[in-house]
Amino acid sequence: MDVEGQFSWNKLMQWRSECHGKFGSFLDYSVKSPHEVLPELLTSGSRVLDIGAGAHKPFRQVIVASGAAYFCMDTDPAGDFDYHSFADVPEGISFDFMMANQVLEHMTVDTAFRTMKAAYERIRPGGKVMVTVPNAAHPVRQRDCTHITPWPPNDLYSLLRSAGFHVDLMTRYNKFPLTDNPLKRWIVEVVCREFRMDWCDSIMAVGHRETDSPDDTKE
Repeated sequence: MDVEGQFSWNKLMQWRSECHGKFGSFLDYSVKSPHEVLPELLTSGSRVLDIGAGAHKPFRQVIVASGAAYFCMDTDPAGDFDYHSFADVPEGISFDFMMANQVLEHMTVDTAFRTMKAAYERIRPGGKVMVTVPNAAHPVRQRDCTHITPWPPNDLYSLLRSAGFHVDLMTRYNKFPLTDNPLKRWIVEVVCREFRMDWCDSIMAVGHRETDSPDDTKE
């Protein structure tokens, strides 16, 4: 395993290669939004933790509508959250599903790694995780003074794998659909391929904790 609190460079390279072998180039990823994928992952009665929920908790309504129990975590002292860190979560409580929506880019690499390791340790065996980040290949998406770390898709995959998760899905999404104009679509697609850019502004990864991993004996 990785040294406590550190993101292994050797494993980063290993997982990057695995990601490409499993999902191919990021421009070949399917286009699906979290609102499309979430209903497929949520079940009635499950416990959900929204990491870095933010004041508006944008996915709370979708989660509650599924019949799941919603819990939120954020470091903002002015917000109304159930927890401010994993240290606030009582011992013995685990979650069936966790999500971190547009939050890891606000952390250093090591802090993001520690966060996902903590998530892995508090999610039940068989539980699932969803993570979204700004697309590092988008031409303007990183222009935010609060963004610390860009997460290309293969590095996001590597982060989850290093934390212990297995990654089942890598997708791209955007708040706005690609133009319907055939000529403009062709131009966008050619430019993206040529310069390795992407019109989608975000990347989403979905993974799970195995039920038969050695760590499961600690539960």
